Amino acid sequence: MRPTLPGPLEGGHASWCIFRLKRLSILRWQLWILIILGCMAARAAPPSPTLAQRYHTGIDVTAYWVSEKYDGVRALWTGRQLLSRQGLPIRAPAWFTAGWPAEPLDGELWAGRGRFDAAQAAVAAAAPDDAQWRALRYMVFDLPATPGGFGARQPALQRAVAALGQPWVQAAPQWRVASHAQLMGQLREHEKAGAEGLMLRRDDAPYRGGRSEDLLKLKSFEDAEGLVVGHIPGRGKYAGQTGALLVAMPGGRRFRLGSGLPDALRRQPPPVGSVVTYRFNGTHASGLPRFARFWRVRADEPRE
Repeated sequence: MRPTLPGPLEGGHASWCIFRLKRLSILRWQLWILIILGCMAARAAPPSPTLAQRYHTGIDVTAYWVSEKYDGVRALWTGRQLLSRQGLPIRAPAWFTAGWPAEPLDGELWAGRGRFDAAQAAVAAAAPDDAQWRALRYMVFDLPATPGGFGARQPALQRAVAALGQPWVQAAPQWRVASHAQLMGQLREHEKAGAEGLMLRRDDAPYRGGRSEDLLKLKSFEDAEGLVVGHIPGRGKYAGQTGALLVAMPGGRRFRLGSGLPDALRRQPPPVGSVVTYRFNGTHASGLPRFARFWRVRADEPRE
């Protein structure tokens, strides 16, 4: 509605009113632009996946569902594309996601027990390789947009996966346990068979992003990631090679990582700036890992 102007428009008063009308019009356009940009940002925003805390004694295991911890690459289907945990696009072949639902899925790209390198190589490739992707399965364990607790979401997940009818898309098996002792027994059995560990998802938890006890991971060892910031020359039998990697933890503290480093990586170490995963058993008072040993190089982040 145009404002009613009192009296005749003369001289400076008319100019002032015209200025105000133009200003109102500009403000309206600015408001519309902000609304459009906000909607675009909301669509472009990466998903906020649920992240795991470590399992500890005292947890009421009867409140959780248990599944295998798949040693693969986390992938979230937005309804239009696959994204990494960090929100970067994963370049899957068109056939791999053909016919997938408009609703989001949360799962793991998995090549089987002990075959993390195969999953990592497929995802990290600049262009998708059909042969590599045909060796992968998408193990779906949640429906992020479906309301209700985790247990209540499972029937909908089973229906969604069954409706696809694609052998490379599978619902991750979930089960319940009655006690901590039973859970630890299952951990030993799974690790003996080559599994990385177990995951626990709280039955009544809605899907929400971030790290909480809604999701717990259980392994017989701890692991973490660090940034390679240097190479320490080797001595003795490792003279002329890399004796250890100088690794920086997220807080900035550094330590030497030489135990478990394969001979091939001693000859040609991961370059500075690489991310490596190491295993350890607890931490010192300083916060540095105890008995740290190299596990693998992380190279599964998709290229931008």
